[in-house]
Amino acid sequence: MPDPQRGFVCGDGKEALRVFPETISPSGKLAFGWRTAAGLPAAQAEPAGEVENVLVRLPEGTVLGRLGGTYWATGEMRANRYDLLAAWSPDSRTVVEVANSRWDTDSFRFYAVGDADTVILDLHDLVERAVRAKISTPAAKGRVFRVREDLPVKLDNDGRLGFAAILFIPKSEEPAFGFRVELIVKTIKSSAAARVVSVQRTKLPD
Repeated sequence: MPDPQRGFVCGDGKEALRVFPETISPSGKLAFGWRTAAGLPAAQAEPAGEVENVLVRLPEGTVLGRLGGTYWATGEMRANRYDLLAAWSPDSRTVVEVANSRWDTDSFRFYAVGDADTVILDLHDLVERAVRAKISTPAAKGRVFRVREDLPVKLDNDGRLGFAAILFIPKSEEPAFGFRVELIVKTIKSSAAARVVSVQRTKLPD
């Protein structure tokens, strides 16, 4: 149901969870949300317990899986220096989560929503290794890996995923190394596997 902060809340009391409207799937039947064991706070209060991000089915708010990030937003407040992106396939059967904190990508995962279960595949380490392999070890030293949630992340119905990533030194004026990356993710029954198709060095917008 809609709440006074123009968000979307499913459930009541300690079972309540808040949906991130910007993460709703093209079908309108799935989305990302957040909850805590203590329930949702008032609009002008921070969460009282550990935040859990979840994949949910709408409108009832059935939890289909736990996400890797810990982002929250009440409509009037939000987690400082955290960002969350849901990149859905056009058919709404798969989605990629990009959860970033101030410097790092905390979660970069693929989810396939089936009739009986949700298949989850962590893409973070695979992509970071592929990106770091494109530059020398000395140049990579001290650099942090990050998926750019502010640039397009595109997932098609066949599991082809395209996005931008960087290696950079926090609080440094040294330019970041930018990359355009393409993966193929295949889901077979209750498992999934990813393959890096290409990693190209490129200049990205600041």
